[in-house]
Amino acid sequence: MPPSTEPVLAAVDLHKTYGNRIFGKSGGVHAVAGVSLTLKAGETLGIVGESGCGKSTLARMLVGLERPDRGEVTFHGKPFASGRGSIPRDVRRRVQMVFQDPLTSLNPRMTVLEIIAEPLDVHGLAASRQARRAKVGELLELVGLAPELMNRFPHEFSGGQRQRIGIARALATEPEVIVCDEPVSALDMSVQAQVVNLLADLQRTLGVALVFIAHDLAVVRHVSHRVGVMYLGRMAELGPAAEVYGTPAHPYTKALLSAAPIPRPQARHRERVILAGDPPSPVDPPSGCRFRTRCHQAQDLCAEQAPELTGPHAHLAACHFSVPAA
Repeated sequence: MPPSTEPVLAAVDLHKTYGNRIFGKSGGVHAVAGVSLTLKAGETLGIVGESGCGKSTLARMLVGLERPDRGEVTFHGKPFASGRGSIPRDVRRRVQMVFQDPLTSLNPRMTVLEIIAEPLDVHGLAASRQARRAKVGELLELVGLAPELMNRFPHEFSGGQRQRIGIARALATEPEVIVCDEPVSALDMSVQAQVVNLLADLQRTLGVALVFIAHDLAVVRHVSHRVGVMYLGRMAELGPAAEVYGTPAHPYTKALLSAAPIPRPQARHRERVILAGDPPSPVDPPSGCRFRTRCHQAQDLCAEQAPELTGPHAHLAACHFSVPAA
C-alpha cells in the first residue's frame, strides 16, 4: 500500500535531557535536542545513526514511554498527552513498539498465549476466552509461526522467533503506527533479513506506518520510504530514501555512506570520507553545529550558529554549506 499524504504521527522540536550532573558537568546528557519529523499513514520512516545519537530516546518519546522536556508528539494532529498528562488509551492502542532485544522484552514467566493476549485483555478486544485464543493463533500465523506454539515459553524459541512474537504482540491491538527500535540488531545475520522482510510485508499488507530505527544503512534503505540521519541528538538529514542514499547533502551522511560496504567494482569509484576524532560527549556537546568538530567543511559560522534543517522540496539537511553529492 503506498503511503498517503496525511500525517498520522508528528513530532515537533523534541528535547530530552537526562540528569543534572554527570561526571562533574552540569546540564546532564542531552539525548535529543530539537528533533522534528512526520510519519504518513502507510509509510516507513527509517532513522539511522551511530550508537548514542539519541535514536532510542526518540523512539520512546514517539510511543509515549518517555515524556519530552520540550516539544510535542501528536497523533492525527492531536497532542499525545491529555490535560492530566496521561496518554489516552485509544492512542496507546494505536501506537505500538517493537523492542530491540526480544529476550528481555518478553516476560519469561508467561506463555506466548499470555504475552500476545495481554494487550487484548487490557483493551477489551476479545469477547471470550475462545475468541482470545483464536486471535492469538491468527497473529502467530501472520508473523510466520504455528498457532500450536502458543503454550510454550519464550526461552523455547530462537532469537528470530522471539522477535516475531514481539511483532505479533505489537499487532494485537491493530495499531496504525509501530515504532521498531533496532528490531534486528540483537539477531544473527542469518535471520535479520527474514525479520526485516516480514516487517516490510506486514507494512504493505496491513498499511501500518513504521518508524524503523537501526544503525545498519543497508537494512534501513531496504525498508524505508524516507530516511532520517541523526547525529548527537539532532537530525542531520531527512528526505526520500533514494535521494538521501543517492545524493546525500550532509557531510555526516556522506561519511556514513562512504564507509558502508558495497560491491568491489563500485567501490573503486567511490571516495572514502574519513571523520576526524571521536563523537563529542552528549554531556557537553559543541556549540552551533554539533558535527563541526569532525567536519572538513567547518567554518567560524558553524561554531556560532546551529544550522536549520532546510532544503529544496522534501530533502532537508542541517548544514550551512550542504551540497548534494554528485
